[in-house]
Amino acid sequence: MTASTLGVTVVAGFLGAGKTTLVNHLLAHAGGRRLGVMVNDFGALNIDEALIDERREDLITLSNGCVCCSLQGELSSAIESLLAQRAGRLDHLLIECSGVSDPARVVNVLGYPRIRARARLEGVITLVDAALDREALAPALRHLVASQIEHADLVLINKVDLVDEASVTALEAALLLPDSRHLRTTQATLPPDAVFLPRLSTQPAKRPRDGSDGAATSLEALGLRSLSWECEGAVATEPLRELLDGMPREILRFKGVVRLDDGRRLVLQRAAGRLTSQELDASGQGGSRLVFIGEQAPAPWEWLAHRLERLAS
Repeated sequence: MTASTLGVTVVAGFLGAGKTTLVNHLLAHAGGRRLGVMVNDFGALNIDEALIDERREDLITLSNGCVCCSLQGELSSAIESLLAQRAGRLDHLLIECSGVSDPARVVNVLGYPRIRARARLEGVITLVDAALDREALAPALRHLVASQIEHADLVLINKVDLVDEASVTALEAALLLPDSRHLRTTQATLPPDAVFLPRLSTQPAKRPRDGSDGAATSLEALGLRSLSWECEGAVATEPLRELLDGMPREILRFKGVVRLDDGRRLVLQRAAGRLTSQELDASGQGGSRLVFIGEQAPAPWEWLAHRLERLAS
């Protein structure tokens, strides 16, 4: 490696674990470092792009799909383009995977000779929601979570403020490998030096060497489907409240930005059964965008489609 190679950190983790929160934290505490961000989402509308706090020219959005699966060709092209056009203006690159991605496939792309010559993998950080109910997940999803952890250099058990000590300890015992480097975090508050100093790559995780690209990550293979919805105007507050209060458990994750009929703009997210909201500047551009992901069973999606029809009416 040469000193001119661009350091890359891959941020992975299951749906709702706090990946975008971590990226925003690192952007806010960059310490003068010039950061590029490559972000991918699971739906046709890339909500994570809108949730990055700092709008920047070095934010690169990949199209619908999984950055670690069907989009490996696009990921390779995007990294090569960034290295050709902007590498001299950046100190570090963050690649945020979607919640149904396996970082093993990103690591594989970063190992391509034409990319490896100009970019070095500093490490893979995998976030885990401390409230994750692993046993409630389908087998394919449990395997995905295990692979996300297995391929990590550092695991963050995030949102520990929302569960008790016994639950966190039990989760760590069930998920972590014996030699896993891990930290407990709240709001993904990780010391920036743990990312931007090359210490993750000096003691890499013992990643599998069997030639596998990791767990299956297509929505179909995972038994999942997604739905994207957008509206140019404001949404009705009461139908939105009914949708949020009655969300079927089969809908594992949703997030979005909504403009309410009372003039407010909100970021809404639901993960591990918890709903969070954050008010945005009401003068911001755009209408409402929501993305949902969940199990393939038709009933919850029929319920959801009916409720979404009422939002814009």
